[in-house]
Amino acid sequence: MAGTKQIHGARVVVLRLDGVDPSAAAEGLRSLGMVHAVGLSDPGELSFHVEAGRVDVVVVSAPRPVPDPVVPAGALPRPPDAAVRSGIPCLLLVPAFSRAVARAAMALGYAAAMSADAAPRLVYRRVGALMQRVRRSGRARGLVDEIV
Repeated sequence: MAGTKQIHGARVVVLRLDGVDPSAAAEGLRSLGMVHAVGLSDPGELSFHVEAGRVDVVVVSAPRPVPDPVVPAGALPRPPDAAVRSGIPCLLLVPAFSRAVARAAMALGYAAAMSADAAPRLVYRRVGALMQRVRRSGRARGLVDEIV
């Protein structure tokens, strides 16, 4: 991939659980040069992509949470099982973003969370940061293996 950024080759799946057309979100990332962005609305389809090894990052767009006085963050969706089992980082996009929501998302197993109203450029940057984190942790594990 000489001459191009590694993020342009990222295999990103946008999983829309909010009822919005998933192809529009994927198109926003493709317009920034991320040529392998795919939009899905069915978690079962995501499993197929993960098992085929075609996913680097999953972006989950959550529906607006139902207000819950007991759980301030509302009912957030869990990260997709297929992604969690495969160690694929998941980014949660939520309509009512706050620090409490971010903490709740991280507790559920998401790598990061941000506002669903974020511009595609910000989502693109966050995906790049997640990929960098995975690369660095992979390198760190490789160094530990070499030392041991």
